[in-house]
Amino acid sequence: MKKLFLLLPLLAGCGIKSNPKVLEYPVVDIKRIGEQVYVKSLSGDIRIKGFERLGNYWIKDNPEGFCFLVERIGERSKSFCVEPSTSIVPSFELLERDEKVIVLPSGFESYYLYPVKDNAIVVEEGKAFIDSIVIQRDYWQRCYAVAGISGSIHSKAVELCVKPKPPPKVADVKSLEIREGSRSIYALWSYDEDYREFVVYVDYKEVGRTKGFAFELPKPEKRVVISVKVINPMGFESEGYFVDYSP
Repeated sequence: MKKLFLLLPLLAGCGIKSNPKVLEYPVVDIKRIGEQVYVKSLSGDIRIKGFERLGNYWIKDNPEGFCFLVERIGERSKSFCVEPSTSIVPSFELLERDEKVIVLPSGFESYYLYPVKDNAIVVEEGKAFIDSIVIQRDYWQRCYAVAGISGSIHSKAVELCVKPKPPPKVADVKSLEIREGSRSIYALWSYDEDYREFVVYVDYKEVGRTKGFAFELPKPEKRVVISVKVINPMGFESEGYFVDYSP
């Protein structure tokens, strides 16, 4: 045991240490779309001087080819370069159908379709395609942008908007009935489908909303038209159930 204790100070004095951590380089995904360059980290947090952070991307407007340094925070830095943007943009034809729109672009060998939200393309939701792509219609207008691919760069994205399909028909309330009180009248109805709320009108002017099946109104002094419309879960309104009331 004494020999073991004598060895410990000797080993400590030899400078034996654990291997130092190997600093890692940034790993990034780079996209040029028109004049904008998008950089997204694939490993670790990064910082890029001269770029603006927006969500998961670092973005810079610059149509020229240039190089930039990406710093992996707490690790190493690495230089990357992008080619200049192209002035050529794709053209396209739209074939509109009841439930869909077919996009037929030309000018490039392949393309990307990006959704447009809040006047900006959503880079992460882009879809690559070659000859055509189908966009399904829904009940709201949706906008997209088509970019042509040339080598490692994407052209400026050209925007297109798909018109909505006709809204669904919403069933009206059943058996709208008006009952009288001394100073008020009461509109009562029934409904057996999903709904968000009911809207009550007097002489075609909205007077209130409710989630119930009855609505109290001041007793009118003259003949009026009372109507109830249904707002369905998607926000669409029925045509309305109308009744005449005379005091």
